[in-house]
Amino acid sequence: MKNRSEYNSLYDFDMNIFKQSAIGEKKSPFIYKDQATMEIRSGGGCLSIFGLPFLLSGLFIMQIPLGIIPMKSSSETAPAGFVFLFGLVFAAVGAALVFGRSGLILDRATGRIIQWYGLLVPMKRKEYLLDTVDQVEMNFSSGDSDSPATWPVKLSGKNIGKPLSVLQPVSFTEARQLAEELSRFLRKPLVDSSTGESIIRDPDHLNESFRNRIRRTGEAAGILPPEPAAKCSRVERTGEGILIQISEPSKNFIHYLPVFPPLIFAGIFVLFFLPKMLSRSNSDSFNYIFFCFFALLFIAVPLLSALQKMYRRKKGFERITVTKTMLRVEKLKQGKSTTEEIPIDELEDLVAPTMQGTMNTIEVPGMKKVYLGDTGTPRLPDGRPVPRFLLSLMKMVGSKGIIARSDKTVVEFAGGLDEAEITWIYALIRKNIAE
Repeated sequence: MKNRSEYNSLYDFDMNIFKQSAIGEKKSPFIYKDQATMEIRSGGGCLSIFGLPFLLSGLFIMQIPLGIIPMKSSSETAPAGFVFLFGLVFAAVGAALVFGRSGLILDRATGRIIQWYGLLVPMKRKEYLLDTVDQVEMNFSSGDSDSPATWPVKLSGKNIGKPLSVLQPVSFTEARQLAEELSRFLRKPLVDSSTGESIIRDPDHLNESFRNRIRRTGEAAGILPPEPAAKCSRVERTGEGILIQISEPSKNFIHYLPVFPPLIFAGIFVLFFLPKMLSRSNSDSFNYIFFCFFALLFIAVPLLSALQKMYRRKKGFERITVTKTMLRVEKLKQGKSTTEEIPIDELEDLVAPTMQGTMNTIEVPGMKKVYLGDTGTPRLPDGRPVPRFLLSLMKMVGSKGIIARSDKTVVEFAGGLDEAEITWIYALIRKNIAE
């Protein structure tokens, strides 16, 4: 085992990178004891505040059957044992949130990873060898109605078993920064699968631009796939680069789903409520005004809303300008116009996720991943072919488009187009940037 001084000379890590240098800047979750030891702690803070009511409520309920807190006796009162256990559950949950702590210590000098848990202080620990970590992973989790989207950062390896969770930031920029610094500290490659395609970066080229990476690795960027016969895009050559104009992709019933609710609502009103209203006498001015109000509210407004959605979809477009210095994306979607830019020198990722690439990044609990290579057939993580109905649904929805990212910005465009057209547009942009 190498001693500490040897590790320090091998990995000259600048500990000042993460120091808080300005008022309002978010404090780093990484704690550096020295140049070879990093610790990540979790627990406390907002979790303690959230768990405090549970703890106090549980303690209060537990005192009732013990007679510490007097209560009026009643024949309908729950058994004392049940009340005590009920309070004990609340108190245990609250205590875990208030006092629970966990952490991960990465020690390059001893070559160990220590994962610990406890109440305020470490009480249980598990050790791993640092050599069992092959890479730093960064993924994307869309979350649900009760939890936000996150970008989990993990440590994984063939001999480590289940990946070790490090952090789960709720913003891409924070997750990207922390994952890169973790990769530098451990001298392990960073595998970013948050786009649907795995992008592997070695720790010495984490901030390398997309253009420089193509030139350094010698990747072929001049070969273009066949131009699709039917496409929604139009390409123009300019003196500085290319201009790609993308109209709304061909529509199917999925693209018109937002239009259906107001039409269905208007149809229900016409079929079930309108005949009853017309059967009444219109001689009464109040009934006439009442009828006009409901006709406007339940027929005219939904129909106008549906027609407006259809018109906005028809007028939507995307304009992508690619030059030697800038990637600019202008959009008109649902009547809203936006413009986003990324300097080419800051562009680090340019990805066109494919259906198979997306399937390869999916992780299903209890399902072991099997890599069969390119068999020409989209497959599930366990190697089975994707069911036909699921393939048809994915084709109707369209591709995810192209994702361009820097450390500060994420720009997505060309979503919903056919995968063959996406591949062609991606190759055009890639060639223009690499030249």
